[in-house]
Amino acid sequence: MEPVVITQAAVYGLGGIGKSELALQYAARHHDTYRLVWWIDADTPAQIQTSLAGLTRAICAGADSVAASAATAQEAADWALAWLAAHPGWLLVFDNVEDARDLHPYLGRLTGGHVLITTRRDTGWRDLGCTPISLEVLDPEPAQRLLTRMIIQAHPSRPPGRGVPAHKAGPAESAELGGLAEDLGFLPLALTQAAAFIARTPGMNLTTYRALLRDNPGKVHAAAPPGGDGERVIAQVWTITRIRIAAQDPLAPRLLALLACYAPDQLPITVLHHLPDADELQIGQALGLLASYSMITITPDSDTGTGTGSDTVSVHRLVQAVTRNDLPEHERHDIHAQAADLLTAELPEDPDVIGSWPAYRRLLAHARAVLPPRSEAMYQVIAYLDASGGYATAKTLQHQRYQAQLNHHGPEHPNTLTARANLARWSGQAGDAAGARDQFAALLPVRERVSGAEHPDTLTARHELALWSGWAGDAAGARDQYAALLPIRERVSGAEHPATLTARANLAYWARRCGETSADNRSQDCS
Repeated sequence: MEPVVITQAAVYGLGGIGKSELALQYAARHHDTYRLVWWIDADTPAQIQTSLAGLTRAICAGADSVAASAATAQEAADWALAWLAAHPGWLLVFDNVEDARDLHPYLGRLTGGHVLITTRRDTGWRDLGCTPISLEVLDPEPAQRLLTRMIIQAHPSRPPGRGVPAHKAGPAESAELGGLAEDLGFLPLALTQAAAFIARTPGMNLTTYRALLRDNPGKVHAAAPPGGDGERVIAQVWTITRIRIAAQDPLAPRLLALLACYAPDQLPITVLHHLPDADELQIGQALGLLASYSMITITPDSDTGTGTGSDTVSVHRLVQAVTRNDLPEHERHDIHAQAADLLTAELPEDPDVIGSWPAYRRLLAHARAVLPPRSEAMYQVIAYLDASGGYATAKTLQHQRYQAQLNHHGPEHPNTLTARANLARWSGQAGDAAGARDQFAALLPVRERVSGAEHPDTLTARHELALWSGWAGDAAGARDQYAALLPIRERVSGAEHPATLTARANLAYWARRCGETSADNRSQDCS
């Protein structure tokens, strides 16, 4: 098969992905194969015309320079196109094209050489006869190598981490480099900017930079390194893009602000359909515009278990960080609250039903990002984790919920005590039986003082303390505690109440674990 020769290609991707750098490297590497290489700043139609006019004046240096200088920009650009048509074997690079239609007057006349286009837009190129090429972020290993190389080149005497040169980095330093590359989403411009900042800023190292990035990502991305090119920083590149998008569809930046609140990957688009003042068509058009600028990625639903067929949307985490940072504080709070409301509306009503679990699984990361810990929606998410066996995550989220209740209500409010009891239970479910036992042992006297010795919540705490004492290895203690609890349960709740029956069954179980054949034989040692 003969190789396919691409004569007109459009490289598209997120701002900072390395499109211009790729074009520059290609032009440099293949410079000798072309009779002429010309770089065209192509942000606007006027810039394209000006750059082509500049080509005319460069070609006409010497005898024809006066005529070329006297020509209008339109005349000079037309002369350049005529010259290129008569002299094949050239390369033109149109850098940062905003709209494919801006090149419509030129591409049909540029047939004697190669055209390479860089753009943030992914639409309209095939209609112009161009081959679109998507440029993605780096893989983890090349990203880490780029960071290391950039730090050494910028300042060979500076270590990237804590006193160990980058080329001799041990496991800890390699882990920091890999962690920073992941923090930056493997985006080449972000990696380059971070490496320059670390290498050129006194007192800066990987650990400190990662802490700054975690605490204030927007400000970090907006900071140029000492001596760096302030026009190339990520925050500026994306801010300009968002301004252009807003001029075309005001709903698009609003959706981007909402998307900045969720986890970066695979939010079901149906979540956004709960917006009260926009219909699905308007939302789809706005998302399409964002995707055309590579600010988001839309992918088909990959979770066949849901049966929804819903597409999902992903956003680079640095786009999220810069978007959030650009919002005023009050607006940031309002957007986050609305994002939580939209996700709450998408959650199935009954988290205990197996049929609801695929939807909860798809929404879990986003729920962790936006739902307030004290909200009823977060309780639903934790209930899903409990029902589906995700105890470790349930424990983590319940700890956040307990801390939020404690901060809001104080230590002895009923909501705080309930959250504390649930945290103890999920600690046990997650595998820490001794921890659950100790937590219930500390909770029980508080429950007795606040609610009374025979309150249902107090009796439940006694039940849980007995249970987790047994699972922590004290079968005799569990047996004895259930033996003391059972008559109280019978008196308070009745002989046939489910809680009474459970206590009776557990007493029998732990008695058997101790080798007993009857409830009266409680003096034997338990194994």
